[in-house]
Amino acid sequence: MNASPLRLVVKLYDLVLQATYQKDAERVKDVLATLIESLNFDYEPAGELFQLYQYCQDLARKEEYEEIREILEPLRDAWEAADKKEQPNGDSVSG
Repeated sequence: MNASPLRLVVKLYDLVLQATYQKDAERVKDVLATLIESLNFDYEPAGELFQLYQYCQDLARKEEYEEIREILEPLRDAWEAADKKEQPNGDSVSG
């Protein structure tokens, strides 16, 4: 488990997106619950992410998987970009 915290967030996004393609509402809700639990409300975007994750959980109950992907894929890409930016000289931590 040598992955950075940002890399772990990207992996959670990968899991939730994969679950949307599998149309597995329970898995989607479970991974989103993990993302919610990992929020640090000492930082400004946590409140907005909390609301967004809750909205996506509601979409999962309605089986609106495409809309979930439309919301989360850009965020996943942003987290991945932040992770790459944090790595010195583009080297990633093996894990």
